[in-house]
Amino acid sequence: MAKYELQATESAPKGYPMQIISGDLSYHDGSGSLYVPEGVLLYNGWGDGRSSHVVGDDKKPLPDRLHIVFFSYSENQFYEGDFQLPYEKIASLFAEGHYSPNAEKKITYDSFVVGVAPGGVVTVWLWAIEKRTEVFFGKAKKIEGNWKWINDNPDYTREEYVRLGIKDALKTKEAIAAYEKNGVPLGLWEKYHKARYHWVPVFTNMPLYDERIALIDYFNGERDYLDYPMKKAISEQTRAVPEMINFVWKQPYGKPLDIEIFFDKKSIFKLFEKMYKPGVTLKFEFRVVETNGKNDFTMWLHNGTGSVEIKDFRLETYGIPDRAPQPHE
Repeated sequence: MAKYELQATESAPKGYPMQIISGDLSYHDGSGSLYVPEGVLLYNGWGDGRSSHVVGDDKKPLPDRLHIVFFSYSENQFYEGDFQLPYEKIASLFAEGHYSPNAEKKITYDSFVVGVAPGGVVTVWLWAIEKRTEVFFGKAKKIEGNWKWINDNPDYTREEYVRLGIKDALKTKEAIAAYEKNGVPLGLWEKYHKARYHWVPVFTNMPLYDERIALIDYFNGERDYLDYPMKKAISEQTRAVPEMINFVWKQPYGKPLDIEIFFDKKSIFKLFEKMYKPGVTLKFEFRVVETNGKNDFTMWLHNGTGSVEIKDFRLETYGIPDRAPQPHE
């Protein structure tokens, strides 16, 4: 049985604070467990690990079960779940490994990220330097719980302590007002999990530096990079809906331009739902057209019979020094 250097970390969505009471990833061989960090207010971002706890120097077997107890501040509700993890899938991903552009060598995963969200949602990702892969999605059950698990200070009532936790996570008056108006979007993280499509990036008049999309963050908490042009096996995979895409455009003149694109959640999901056709691979096009000496950048989603322009996004650009392209695997 293969063993690896492993650690576990925890995650929760921004704006919806959670707290893990206890969590254990039980090893497949029954020799023990890897504990999930606990006891802090979580709202760091879906899929993003918060704590880093290395337990011992020895290599560890992979886990096949997760037991977790947690509290959702926005619902004022305790949850508990005991889950069987897909051990064969996890073991295969660890054994296969992947090339890391940052490390410039083949590596494998080294962390488990355990995410908890409103509605009892529990997600587990495998994490490496620039790669985060979802391997489990489940729903924990509501339990009565013991408020002393969260706070045993009699100076604060449960209602006041919950209110302060939510205020701490939301930060601004505007965010608090929006939360009070709209409530908790139960079902949102299930939507992130289920919304997968056959889609591939296409670049028109935009050669990529290193022939690579440096980073894609997906709404379901996954993260990856994509070599471009894509290999057939990669292009045939389904992908979640992108939240952020980062690449470097090798401009025909001037310095390479580092581009980060952040998509509007409601808009991008509607566009994917609108353009989806069974059996059709969607083309996500990034296009530059020079008009009167200026570059006109647009993005389009194509489904073979129609196209729609993607207009709701935030764009950030940075000039970077020219350098030698990095080798592929």
